[in-house]
Amino acid sequence: MEKHYRPWLFLLPGVLLGLFTLGFPIVQSFWYSLNRIRMFRFSDLTFVGFENYARLWGDPLFLLSVRATLVFTIGCTVFSVLAGLMVAAVLNSRDIRKTFSARFLMAFYLVPFVATPIVVGILGRLFIWEPEYGLVNYLLGLIGISGTGWLLNRDTAMLATIITNVWRLTPLAILIFYAAMVTVPDELIESAEVDGAGWFTVVRRIILPIIQFHIGFVALIIMTSAFREFDTVYSLTGGGPGRATNVLSIEVYNIGVSTANMGMANAIAFTMFIIVSVLSIIYIRLARLDEMGR
Repeated sequence: MEKHYRPWLFLLPGVLLGLFTLGFPIVQSFWYSLNRIRMFRFSDLTFVGFENYARLWGDPLFLLSVRATLVFTIGCTVFSVLAGLMVAAVLNSRDIRKTFSARFLMAFYLVPFVATPIVVGILGRLFIWEPEYGLVNYLLGLIGISGTGWLLNRDTAMLATIITNVWRLTPLAILIFYAAMVTVPDELIESAEVDGAGWFTVVRRIILPIIQFHIGFVALIIMTSAFREFDTVYSLTGGGPGRATNVLSIEVYNIGVSTANMGMANAIAFTMFIIVSVLSIIYIRLARLDEMGR
């Protein structure tokens, strides 16, 4: 009995801390979502059941936020994973991995990761996507292409927002993918090269299958991070123009703070929590099935 319960005694402090810092706010958010409640008047609430959820899914503006969130999340996940794989594969090549430039480039690529999201958004708005003197339009002008107001146009605002957030999230993917690729035995790569395999074939047939678990893990982390992203999007576009980048986290802020409707805001927040939890559980189940299949 002592051997059975002793591990739980060591886990107990962390479990209690998690219940207090995570469990209580989640339960409280769900309770508020079932009530009609205003900001600064939390003691004056009226129980309405799932009325807030029914109103949400019947609201066209909320559905637009769901669509914007899905586009933003998928775009950030796909581009971050692809960019991370390409950069990590180049840094892991034998011609670069053992040189000083590999360490320098790794440190250089990690710079966006240490910047706070709101700083990344402000830098993007003021120096990267600014119509008159921004870096993107300046570079386009060098090759004779007329730039546009990227953050002021409904057709380009989401793309600019995704690229900015990808720039911030890609270093995480690079770091994990590079660490995973280093563990691939050189003998496998040398044998493939002796048989005539090129660099692209080695990456596709040897490296990617070995690090597929890491790819799924990074995709899950980036997906959950992008799904709840607020700071970068808000400081970059504020949800505009015309709600083109009004993701769910900004919708929670607008409803909860701007209109003081805390019941509806908590309904959106709890819906986001459920979606992220379901996606995480699905990934964990698939990873376990894949491991058992091996």
